[in-house]
Amino acid sequence: MKFKFLFLLLFSCLSIMAQETLTPIPVKQLSENSFTATRYLGTDALGCEYSITNNTFQKKQDGKTVKYKAVSLSTIYRADLQNPLQIVLFYKKFNTVVLLDNQLNETARINFSELQQPLLAEAVGLASQNRLWVYDTNTQQVGLYDIINNTFKTLTPPFNQTLTDYQSNYNYFYWVDSLNNMYAVNLFGKVNTLGTLPEFEHLQLVNNKQIILQKNNNLHLYNLENKSLQKIDIAEKSFENFNYSAQILSIFTKNKITHSKIILPE
Repeated sequence: MKFKFLFLLLFSCLSIMAQETLTPIPVKQLSENSFTATRYLGTDALGCEYSITNNTFQKKQDGKTVKYKAVSLSTIYRADLQNPLQIVLFYKKFNTVVLLDNQLNETARINFSELQQPLLAEAVGLASQNRLWVYDTNTQQVGLYDIINNTFKTLTPPFNQTLTDYQSNYNYFYWVDSLNNMYAVNLFGKVNTLGTLPEFEHLQLVNNKQIILQKNNNLHLYNLENKSLQKIDIAEKSFENFNYSAQILSIFTKNKITHSKIILPE
């Protein structure tokens, strides 16, 4: 038993050393601008910057800012920006989602408590074909809500652990549970176990095998396949949030936003 413990300890140390010897991923700064907001949400492929100030959702492009605020719905919990023509704002406290067009006009408002079979949404994201990913805490299952037909179809068995973080795209819903295990479910209900993540404070999925993890004002690229953890060589000593899109890494501090070019290893 003692030999087995020593072997596992040595193996863990060697794994950590191997990860630390990976060359940090360089970034090349492209721009730095003053930027004041309560929360920075991200930058889309067209260069539009999204943020929240005093619970007002804002879109800034070419020096012009458009705003949206739903006074009756309180705090914006999450925003899905993957489609600038159909932005999803999730007001968790009121169990409600608002859909916006590219001019931030409200196109739909969905109160999950008012459905024929009410849902209690913990996570919401945009899926394909006018559908939303929804994790329902009543059943502890992920499913698809059809915006046009006002119907909900469950996809997964009930979760064994609490959902602590999530990401989604048109075809997949990804989640991390309280044990830091990561899973994915596709539109047809197939669930895959992706592995266990290192400790993190915030994450952004890059693709089906790479994740950027934030912890203690550092960014690392984690590879789900080979379990490698590679530091991203940023200049900021502290920051509020980050966003990665199309080889551009955006970092938001208390009073500025920096956009840098980054090429992630495959």
